[in-house]
Amino acid sequence: MVKLLSILAIGLGCFTLASFDEEESTADSKLTVLFDNIRNKDGKIYVFIYNYENQYPDNPYRNFEINKQVVSDYGTLKFTIPESLCKGNYAVSVLDDENMNEDLDSFFGMPTEGYGFSNNVSPFLSVPDYKDLLFDLSTNKKTINLTLQYFI
Repeated sequence: MVKLLSILAIGLGCFTLASFDEEESTADSKLTVLFDNIRNKDGKIYVFIYNYENQYPDNPYRNFEINKQVVSDYGTLKFTIPESLCKGNYAVSVLDDENMNEDLDSFFGMPTEGYGFSNNVSPFLSVPDYKDLLFDLSTNKKTINLTLQYFI
């Protein structure tokens, strides 16, 4: 009986340690985005976060809007995502909606407002491939740099 209790105790101990390891690997992380090259303080910036390819680009996992009045005179902005994210791979896209119509305006197919993607991917004639945007969020805190792009 004592031997059985010892085996049970050891088994529960290993199970408990395994549970703590799993919790540690899925603990929440904070993501901060440092924007630069914002050309003015008009409108809003929309941030879209994706954690699965089937969400991109039309159905983001999370989205946030930022009033551009907080943009520095140097065209920079620091934004920490207000919600914690589970550790994993993510992609980010951004729209600088200068006229606040909640759309990326274009002229003859060329965007007239700013946009950006994680890893500072520059698209050529279409949205970039989701895999090119992925970054690893495996630490408790991560900061990415994102440069807004303006075609016109």
